[in-house]
Amino acid sequence: MQNFLIIIRPIYLFISIPLIISFTVDLKGQSLNETVYLALKNNKTIKNQKILLDNSLQNLNIQAGKKLPSLALRGTGARTTNFVENSNSDSYSISLESSYPLFDFGKLEADRKAVEILNSVAKLKFSSFKNDLILKIIEVHLELYKASKLVDLYSNSLEVRKQQFEAVDSRFELGEATKSDLLRAKASISGAEAQLQLGEGNLEKFKESYLFYVGKLSDEVSLPEKAIKIPKLLNKLIEVALKNDRKLLYLKLEEESAREKLKSSEKSILPNLNLSGSLSYGDSPTAGTNRSSGTVALTSSLTLYSGGQKKAQVQIAANNLLSKSVEISIRRNEIIQIVKTKSIELRVANSSVLAKKSEVDALKGLYESVFEEWKLGSKTSLDSDQAYQNLLNAEIDLLTASVNVILAEYSLLKEIGTLERNL
Repeated sequence: MQNFLIIIRPIYLFISIPLIISFTVDLKGQSLNETVYLALKNNKTIKNQKILLDNSLQNLNIQAGKKLPSLALRGTGARTTNFVENSNSDSYSISLESSYPLFDFGKLEADRKAVEILNSVAKLKFSSFKNDLILKIIEVHLELYKASKLVDLYSNSLEVRKQQFEAVDSRFELGEATKSDLLRAKASISGAEAQLQLGEGNLEKFKESYLFYVGKLSDEVSLPEKAIKIPKLLNKLIEVALKNDRKLLYLKLEEESAREKLKSSEKSILPNLNLSGSLSYGDSPTAGTNRSSGTVALTSSLTLYSGGQKKAQVQIAANNLLSKSVEISIRRNEIIQIVKTKSIELRVANSSVLAKKSEVDALKGLYESVFEEWKLGSKTSLDSDQAYQNLLNAEIDLLTASVNVILAEYSLLKEIGTLERNL
């Protein structure tokens, strides 16, 4: 009876391990929100994207400045040498010049609107990049969590194998187990040790990946605490995605910008009117003369012939506008297809968890039954060992499937544009 107690203890130790199957949140360790916050704060890639985003704002400032009057200060100095008379003459002049576009049929305004829209596009593209990064961070977080829990399972499995070996060894001493049973139990320890080493190696790999993306390593991470809200109906998912999709939004803005650029190209052929003025002062100390002057001028220009360049520029702008319209149509179809696919993946993942949960429950009952029969001598240690391994494999599959459900949920949230709201 004492031998049986030695065997029973590790069996129920294994079965009592808390798993994701109950969807109980492990409150220990760093939360998903903390991981995302640290990554967005420390990740060098997103810092670089913020720097590039500022270029778009500066381009807008440049274009806005073209509608304002320009003011320039110019100065010149010269020395003239007369070789016949062997004399030098010095002179200098200073001028203040300004110009202002009075009328250009709205070309500059169209250019400004185009750049202003592109600045909004740049912000949306940055937001899209940020969401892609957040989803990758979530994936890294969950993979680290899964790798950590797998090590726990493998470690506990090794302890169970060791205690099983002790029980078989005790029965071998009493003549109730064969040499093969003893060797098999010993071999299972070696297999469990190899499995644990592999799990620890994978854990180190995912820790390095976590460190790369987040910038700071956490000893332990936890599952999301906040409930994930996803519309149930597919039509609602598609509706939300079409409304929130950042790529679709910035494609529409790029179409609007292309329309403004077409206007600008068409109006560049028309005449323009500019007002310019200057104040200047010149002096020649050698000759003892000075001069000052002021001028105001209205200038206009009209391109009569450019070898087809202007016409080609207009055609290019028209083609760009048409291309954006086609891209918008393509993107709408892509969104519908992606959302349908992600919805199916989530449904399959949920079904997989339910199936794996049922399998674990069944294998748990089977293992307990085989174990009881082994104690009574109607089952061999091989039967017990195989039943245990099947249960362990099912637990591992269930852990993987449960993490995949969470990842599929966040992946779908990204596609419908509500990822950040659910963090």
